[in-house]
Amino acid sequence: MFDAIKGSIKEWLVARFASAIKRTRAEDRVLAIRWLSESRTVIASDLSPTEKLKKLNSLMSARTAIVAVAKNVSEAVSNYRSSDLPLSVKIALPATLAAIPLVGGQAAGIAVFGGALGVPVLLLIFLGTAGITSIIEAVVTTPEVRPHIAEIIDVIVQDERLRRASAQMKAAMREQPMDPTRFATPPEEMALRAYLLNMDPCQFERHTMSFFDAAGLNAWATRKSNDFGVDGFAVHSEGLVVVQCKRNASGNKIGRPTIQQFKGVVEEQNAHRGYVVTTSTFTDEAVESAALSEKIVLVDMEALVMWHEDAPMF
Repeated sequence: MFDAIKGSIKEWLVARFASAIKRTRAEDRVLAIRWLSESRTVIASDLSPTEKLKKLNSLMSARTAIVAVAKNVSEAVSNYRSSDLPLSVKIALPATLAAIPLVGGQAAGIAVFGGALGVPVLLLIFLGTAGITSIIEAVVTTPEVRPHIAEIIDVIVQDERLRRASAQMKAAMREQPMDPTRFATPPEEMALRAYLLNMDPCQFERHTMSFFDAAGLNAWATRKSNDFGVDGFAVHSEGLVVVQCKRNASGNKIGRPTIQQFKGVVEEQNAHRGYVVTTSTFTDEAVESAALSEKIVLVDMEALVMWHEDAPMF
């Protein structure tokens, strides 16, 4: 029961942080995302509790925009009685937050660290790295943030889930990113097939990545070709997802060499999954090669058409 209430409190706090950040200017939202990422790193570090508190406070108080967010969150927490939280959660919230571990493992009330800035610092400690990641994801999926996608990706790339990707792959992830965009497509199947076959390659990549975005993953395409042959990236709860897009003519099948090379990238980067999405099909040898790895998913024109009819889950 207590775990369920604690989980409800964390969800509510994540929503309060995200709401406060979303109400700021676009450039300030980028700063807020970077602040959250830096705070997450501090919390995950081996610093002593006292040093963590000092570092988190300095990260917050050094930026006017973040101070505004902090005060907004503090106000929301202080007015929790008028929130839409269930009564049982409202009753448990003060005691739960008052027991946030502080120096030497001792419990102390929120007021110990003082004022409007101290409250958010302790709330970040309470939420932990997973909770802070949830805040970032809630803000990043906001459409208004998208113009600053390069800065946001720079923060996402530092995510703990991507720690096993190489420095070269992370550089490729940052290179000329493009928003995932679902372009308007004809409803009739044959017209849809023709439309996909004639899409601009960059548009096809953005269109493909929009399915990952719609499924709730942080996703984007990259305009610049890279040594890995990867056209799109997504961050799954289990790790990195890499996507190769092949807008080929119907008769131009994807062969074994392409799949073997892509499998090597997926394995070397410790990716969670690798998707090859094409407007054509795959040779039998390519299908056999992909079947040797549970991480490789092949999406041909038939499957891609189905994606438009029934949204895929990843």
